[in-house]
Amino acid sequence: MTETKRKSEMVIRRAEKKDETAIEIILSTYFLDRDDIPHDRFYIAEVNGKVVGCAVFEKLQTVESREIFYEIHTIAVMPSYKEKGYGGLLLNRLETEIKKLKTDEKEKSSDEIFTRTTASGFFIHEGFSKSGAEKTKYWNECVRCGKIEICSQTVLSKKI
Repeated sequence: MTETKRKSEMVIRRAEKKDETAIEIILSTYFLDRDDIPHDRFYIAEVNGKVVGCAVFEKLQTVESREIFYEIHTIAVMPSYKEKGYGGLLLNRLETEIKKLKTDEKEKSSDEIFTRTTASGFFIHEGFSKSGAEKTKYWNECVRCGKIEICSQTVLSKKI
């Protein structure tokens, strides 16, 4: 198991079965959907043995051209641990993992990481910017969504 450490008490690691409840609690704090993503795809931030944050990305294909791209699906940190750098460390870990996948994959994929978010400030602080990506060209669920015209999510991207 590879670990990224920040100070001696903090670890970012791959989630295990025992972390499933903590992931659900963190996501429910912000009314976030897990979308049936298995626990072992998540990364967690753990402080002194307590899970305080979680994050996951997805490898997807655009709706029309089937081009491969990566999306930061979720980053969430418990309210009492926010603004301490844990979200940034989780994002950094996801970006590292995506870069490894891009190096290993045989198919060409987008040079941008995307996110659809209502927390634009965090992502902009971490180097993301507004993207020209049209939701209905990238995400199937946006094609099917009846609320696309009033959607509160902003599409952001970052070059990798």
